Amino acid sequence: MAKNDNAHSIRLIESLRRNVGNSEAKEFEERYPLSKGANIEKKFEWVKSTCDYLEENFDTETIINLRKECKCNEGKSIANKILKYLNKENSIEQFVDAFNENETFAFLEYISDNKILFCYPQCYCACIKRVPEEVSRTWCYCTLGNAECIFKEVFKKDIKVTLLESIKTGGDKCVIEVEW
Repeated sequence: MAKNDNAHSIRLIESLRRNVGNSEAKEFEERYPLSKGANIEKKFEWVKSTCDYLEENFDTETIINLRKECKCNEGKSIANKILKYLNKENSIEQFVDAFNENETFAFLEYISDNKILFCYPQCYCACIKRVPEEVSRTWCYCTLGNAECIFKEVFKKDIKVTLLESIKTGGDKCVIEVEW
């Protein structure tokens, strides 16, 4: 059996186990192995196969929940960076402006005092960013998990996140609506 020790694969298998059961997780693990030594082309092909598998077997809500748990990190360092700006300003609009004046890894758009857009100017996903092809929106739902963790820490409230656009599905940027 092929080695299945890539962090992306491990996170997805664990998410499948928690959300839909051991048998589905085991089936995926056996059918779609990915080693940590896989090259970028192999990772990209694995991503496409993974999206096909998820879309053939689960509804959109389940896919979103599965992929949200596949976030690469909890976003604490980004949350701390964002909090610096939020704590210095008197309004959400001023916070957005201050963040955008100082940061380049992401930018914010003000919608209302309880809704912003969190935007990435480039794809940061190690599995797909270097391959100049598009992928299914299914893959990009993991960014919702990152955004949810980040802004739950920032606003200390439950957060609703919605993926509006992503670079790897043909968008100009990755855009997540964040509402609290």
